[in-house]
Amino acid sequence: MDVPTNIARSADVVGSIDDLLIQILLHLPVKSLMRFKLVSKHWKFLITSRRFSLLRYPAPNPAVGLIYPRPQSSQYDYIHLGTKKPTNPPFKKLSFPGNPYPFWIHQSCNGLLLCCSNVNFDIRYSRSPIRMCYVYNPTTSCFKNLPRPGVLHGVPRIVHGLNLAYDPAESPLYKVVCVRGSEFARELCQIEIYSSVSGAWRVSGEPFTATADFDHGVYWNGSIHWISYQTKEILYFDVEKEKFGKVGLPAAATLGDDVRYRHHKEGRYISYFGESCGHLHIIGNHQSYAAFDVYEMKVDYSGWFVVYQVDLTAVAAALTDMSYVVRLSNRIHYSFTVLSLVRNDEKGSFLILLVPCTTVRFNLDCNTYEEICDVGGVAAVNHRIPLAFDHIESLACA
Repeated sequence: MDVPTNIARSADVVGSIDDLLIQILLHLPVKSLMRFKLVSKHWKFLITSRRFSLLRYPAPNPAVGLIYPRPQSSQYDYIHLGTKKPTNPPFKKLSFPGNPYPFWIHQSCNGLLLCCSNVNFDIRYSRSPIRMCYVYNPTTSCFKNLPRPGVLHGVPRIVHGLNLAYDPAESPLYKVVCVRGSEFARELCQIEIYSSVSGAWRVSGEPFTATADFDHGVYWNGSIHWISYQTKEILYFDVEKEKFGKVGLPAAATLGDDVRYRHHKEGRYISYFGESCGHLHIIGNHQSYAAFDVYEMKVDYSGWFVVYQVDLTAVAAALTDMSYVVRLSNRIHYSFTVLSLVRNDEKGSFLILLVPCTTVRFNLDCNTYEEICDVGGVAAVNHRIPLAFDHIESLACA
């Protein structure tokens, strides 16, 4: 059947006017965009351009969902932050073509996931050494296999941590920062940087000593940030300048000898450390209190300030499984985990809390809450941060 001449001409006009074509493409779902990249080289150029990506997902771009691993499993569950209805997750198990080994998510950064494997079929109990890394975009299913990190002259060194550095508002390129053991002394560390431009690792700076938790870093303000639990400081590394800096933790968030884990001596512990829409946050909890402060770091690193004061007493009263009495002390303790803090100027900022058998969305602006997802047998108490990883929609090519 022949297409009428006037319709064909209209299609040609739309196809030849980039601004009009972009406006049409912006309203299409991601799966359709991936198919339309194959229409022509010009369409692929438009869809993969930085301009189109920023129009589609203007900064700041809040998380639309949370990905978290099932206990004692290599599979993942998903919480969609915009609806109570079940949503198809971007994946249920991490796998890459030609690679049979299971992977875990090491970090989420502005739409990209850093996925690692120790080339072992059982990753439930040991995640070292890291032998394989992928940068993966779950929105587009694009991925990149990185060279093994921490290898010096063919000899692998101990990898203390890996961290993505990616800000789509600044550049479509990304880097990965590796903290590995130095070849000069066991107590020394060495920074290596992978660039998506060169596709290779290179050494940065001189060996150094530090006691930070390099296994969990947060990218914000152009730097990777790690918590030093021994010195009660934040150690940060400026990725562009390749220089270190330090800033103290909020004093009220660091009481107790071991603030990282929940099974420490009774006291405060750091339950959340993360970034959302250009804001760096840290939360210190106490097992015996349902109230806590949310701290935010100033952009110039001059100090922390309390951005939100949270009281979960009403939540605990409604969800009775959230509190319990400790027999020895006859004190009430609260069982919850902060999965994520999402800043959203348009719809309101909120916390996602994991409590026994359910998740709660707590609005930080008006102190209201709602249950958003039944998580079944997922444990409400976890000894590591982060427990969940932000899913931020992005068209970035890994």
